[in-house]
Amino acid sequence: MFNENINIEEINPLFNEIKKLYRQYFEYSIKRKWLEVPADIQYREIGYGYLKKVDDRNIVFNNEMDYKKWVLKKSPFHLYKSLTYTELPEKKGGASQKRLIKREIAFDIDVHMTKRCTHKDEGWICEHCLEEAKNQTHILIDEFLIPDFGLSPKDLRIVFSGNRGYHIYLNPTDEEIKNTIEHWSRYQRRYFIEYILGKNLNLNIVGSGWRRRILKQFKEKTPKLGTKQFEKNPNWKAIIDKKSNANKIMDRINYTKNRLELDEKVMEDDIRLLRTIGSLHGYTGFMVKEIKYHSLEVFNPLNHAVFSKFHKKYEKYYVVKINQKLDDLTINGETYNHKNTEIPPSYLLFLFGHNIDMEVKNIQ
Repeated sequence: MFNENINIEEINPLFNEIKKLYRQYFEYSIKRKWLEVPADIQYREIGYGYLKKVDDRNIVFNNEMDYKKWVLKKSPFHLYKSLTYTELPEKKGGASQKRLIKREIAFDIDVHMTKRCTHKDEGWICEHCLEEAKNQTHILIDEFLIPDFGLSPKDLRIVFSGNRGYHIYLNPTDEEIKNTIEHWSRYQRRYFIEYILGKNLNLNIVGSGWRRRILKQFKEKTPKLGTKQFEKNPNWKAIIDKKSNANKIMDRINYTKNRLELDEKVMEDDIRLLRTIGSLHGYTGFMVKEIKYHSLEVFNPLNHAVFSKFHKKYEKYYVVKINQKLDDLTINGETYNHKNTEIPPSYLLFLFGHNIDMEVKNIQ
């Protein structure tokens, strides 16, 4: 945990500079009303971190004004709110101690390094892993949430996580449905995500949703398999057992089941924290940004999630000496690596968040 008795700003000028940049961002974010103020904030738990994700949590505010003042004062690199509404959010412990009232339903798509990525560092990002995260967001929404559960884009909040993922909140416009799902038990949430991950898929009787998804894969990827028997008979196990190419069929089924990289704890955990919309991600310095469904296809995090005032050419540049080899990173069309000696604040935040060995020569 960050020790507040030690003034790290006095012993580490770079930390002090980074915190100034975060404060500058939050001033703008609050002014422009980008920063999310969690609904019914008095029942929500706030958490934050600097050099790690969470230095402290169980923090509570009675009103929006106190919350915003605190954010400006702390200028945290990682800012979280609880998905859960509880009677005693300041109390340490689990849901029973905090007395759970209800809980937001949200998915966390968290993509890892893909086969197409060219960077060696698994913690790095590039256009390929970011594109895969967007692709998985489309799969979740267009192949599950809309056709299987009757939701529409208006019932969803889509948020770029600031790194290599997206958060998708279920926020139905129908208040009765919203109230029902927000009072789901932990078991019901677990069943929900297991359905989407195909963990409870029974090949003896394949339901219509999974039948539709897998048949689509058959037709697009392996058209020679033939689909007529699978379309007519829900007992796929009986069909597959008689096939000479059973292994090939199962490979395609398993591929279809494993297209989503979801953090299951975000759905299941009763006291889970999730990044606050409108904050910055402490590892990248990119914005945790809400996106409209119709804008998702053209959304490019390496452009649209970069705070513009941290990347304009007339803003302050930092003179640096980077002491380790780095993979390329392209921000707003400009490519950076260890060879750069002058960098914008946007790249400085990314390097700091990734704990890169560097010297910054023009800060006091």
